[in-house]
Amino acid sequence: VTRAEMAVFVERALHGGSYQPPVVPLTFNDINGHWAQYWIERSNAEGITTGCGGGKYCPDQNVTRAEMSVFILRALHGGSYQPPVVGLTFNDTTEHWAQYWIEQFKTEGITTGCGGGKYCPDQNVTRAEMAVFIVRAFGYPVLP
Repeated sequence: VTRAEMAVFVERALHGGSYQPPVVPLTFNDINGHWAQYWIERSNAEGITTGCGGGKYCPDQNVTRAEMSVFILRALHGGSYQPPVVGLTFNDTTEHWAQYWIEQFKTEGITTGCGGGKYCPDQNVTRAEMAVFIVRAFGYPVLP
């Protein structure tokens, strides 16, 4: 999943499948003309993302599992949300920049990790994982 795709997935999860973002001035200097430019701007306006640094969004860069925990928790709790500092349960997140985001992701039942007591924070998110995260985070029913 790319950062651009993530913006669309999360915005649709928040606002419904037929949602279309408003046309607004662009704030990131690397999205002009990108197919997801207004989705990205909406995600920024809602505090879900602040970009990748240097005034850029990096729309075609892949999203890691650590980054996804931040994006989804900010979508659920607001852009100023900070997770609580708690004990760590995954054996591969100690000292990771997103360790408490990842723990909150687990606490809220959005993830169980990637197996073997690990979360795999630096692995790229697959579309299948993204679907599971969205269903669990936003409470969509699972069809039989």
